[in-house]
Amino acid sequence: MLKLLRKKKVTKRIFYCLAIIIIPAFVIWGSASVLEKNDKSGYAGIIFGKKISRDAFQEALTGWKIQVKIQLGESADQAIRSYFNPIEAAWSRLILLHEAKARKIKIQDSEVIATITQMPMFQRNGRFDEQTYKAFLQYFLNLPGRTFEEVMRQNLSLGEVFKQVTASVTVTEPEIKEEYLKQNEETRIQYVFFSADKEKDKITVTDEEINNFYEKSKEQFKVPPQINVLYVYAEFKENTSQEDKEALTKKIEGIYSDTKREDFQKAASKANVDVKETGLFRLADPIPTLGWLPELSTLLFDLPQDNISKVVVLKRGVYLFKIKEKKQAYIPDFKEAKEKVKEALILEKSKAESLRQAEKFLLKIKVENQSFENAAKELLTQVKETPLFSREAYIPEIGLAQPLKVEAFKLDPGAVADKTIALEQGFYCIKNIETKKIVEEKFLKEKEEFTKQLLEQKRNKFFNDFFENLKNKAGLVSYVDEEKIR
Repeated sequence: MLKLLRKKKVTKRIFYCLAIIIIPAFVIWGSASVLEKNDKSGYAGIIFGKKISRDAFQEALTGWKIQVKIQLGESADQAIRSYFNPIEAAWSRLILLHEAKARKIKIQDSEVIATITQMPMFQRNGRFDEQTYKAFLQYFLNLPGRTFEEVMRQNLSLGEVFKQVTASVTVTEPEIKEEYLKQNEETRIQYVFFSADKEKDKITVTDEEINNFYEKSKEQFKVPPQINVLYVYAEFKENTSQEDKEALTKKIEGIYSDTKREDFQKAASKANVDVKETGLFRLADPIPTLGWLPELSTLLFDLPQDNISKVVVLKRGVYLFKIKEKKQAYIPDFKEAKEKVKEALILEKSKAESLRQAEKFLLKIKVENQSFENAAKELLTQVKETPLFSREAYIPEIGLAQPLKVEAFKLDPGAVADKTIALEQGFYCIKNIETKKIVEEKFLKEKEEFTKQLLEQKRNKFFNDFFENLKNKAGLVSYVDEEKIR
């Protein structure tokens, strides 16, 4: 095809954002995906009732990895190890390629040529550079040009699927204005906060009350699933070179390989690496000693007991995990739960008292016609003031507080909300100080770019919903073992 590159005059075309092709790698696969570890000789799995050969699966996997490398460059291998599930990504690609075929989408050579020659990474002095292209294939991908070109042909077909699926998606003028308003209109309020915590010290409860509360609300005290994890790691220090990082990564990968022949502890000892243990923790908890890492927690909770994770590379180091214990959710008996039941009952009563105080405050304003400040003074509480905030902003000392923001934007300047606003931490009474409306001239100036972004978001959501439905229709059964594709 490179001969054609020199002979043909290429025309510019839209090449859909590479992220579109990678989107399926992030999709959370539900129960429709049945991953089995037993070997079914001859094929990798089944989609849409058809057997998929192992060669076809490997081609899809290669295509996906090439796309990640184009998107992420030198950090691609680390990202694949840490954050992606290559098996799911390859199946996603196969499902979408099946859809492209069903839609009879065909990509011409000229389109592939146009796409490749216009990619910034192959440009030199504003023109396509064949030597740069060859070096990329040889040293970065280690692939023949034909393979790369076919992957790009597939990517274009997937881009065409995206285009066709989302062709009907539009944004209306009212939608644009409404969303722009949400993101740009600002308001500022005064508020009085009635904290539930503040009332706790005044509340007393009897054992009988605690027991009755437990009997009425046992489900509330259900302990969620927990796991206990063994792990080994090699730390990356601030001055650790890239070469040393790669050596440390290989060391942990060596332990991973050894676990196929011996247990986790022996494999670690052989490499002179200590095994650490987290202790039991929940999905919503920070991982003990490691901190708050939601993606990692999700990966660990998805692993069956006694299974070993893939090698995970983080900024702080490289890790390998083994699930030592999985504890299912359960409802504790009264003796075990008593202290938590007591705390919950006290909190419930303290919330009721703080609500009573908040409603008393509003009565002073609405019925007794007292000012916001005087009513607060009588109840020995403090009036606070926020800076300007939008409907999507974080409010200092309050938080995202969506219910509060909804009420705040309904108020005219100087008006007090007719009801108290319940948030997790207590109750708020609010008064609007000012609402800063959007400037029409600014809106018109930014409208075109804002509309593009809004349309892109809407199309991506629509496409993801479409893919979720397509995935369910595919009826995927996979026989691919992750260990065999590392």
